[in-house]
Amino acid sequence: MRFLKPLRRAASVALVSALVTNTAFAVKPGGNSGQSSSGTAKVTANIPEFIVLHYYSALTLNFETPTAEALDEGDKEFNVSWTGEATGDGLSTASLMDAKLELSSGMTTVNLGNVWAVRGFSKSGNAEVSITIPSGGDILRNGNSQIGMSNVRVTDGSSTGSSIRTNLGGIAKSSATFGGVLMELDFSKTNRSGSHNGGQYTITASTI
Repeated sequence: MRFLKPLRRAASVALVSALVTNTAFAVKPGGNSGQSSSGTAKVTANIPEFIVLHYYSALTLNFETPTAEALDEGDKEFNVSWTGEATGDGLSTASLMDAKLELSSGMTTVNLGNVWAVRGFSKSGNAEVSITIPSGGDILRNGNSQIGMSNVRVTDGSSTGSSIRTNLGGIAKSSATFGGVLMELDFSKTNRSGSHNGGQYTITASTI
């Protein structure tokens, strides 16, 4: 049994040697025997495409009340018969004086600022914003009085069109991109005051 003791001692030395070989440690300078170890982890984040569109679902355009005017068109002579019939050149479209309120062909362009906003994530960091008029949405009516709506466009201050490419600054509300809408309104068939209803437009925002 005496020969087993050297074998056990040799096995113990081999075990200690193996433990020392496979354990990483560092001795701090100055004789401090504290130990430390560190490792580096790689982090990857997969962000989905995501877009938020803010818009008004109903808009009411309150036009200012124009100043009432009386325009003196000068002197005019009429020939009158004894039967009461009168002839002469009266007022015509060509002869009317210009007033403060005067629309060319009854058409005016309305610029509505900051009526939509977008935010989110996309592969390019941009979004496409487009606008269309759905079927039947181009006429605002009040009985037989009509206002035509056409040529709708979106704008972000730097680009304007029926479809634009705009910056998508992230998901935070503080980095949202704001934009407006331009439209042409035709008053040539408008003869009533009051509310004219039925106009519509659709805004679409897409990641690109």
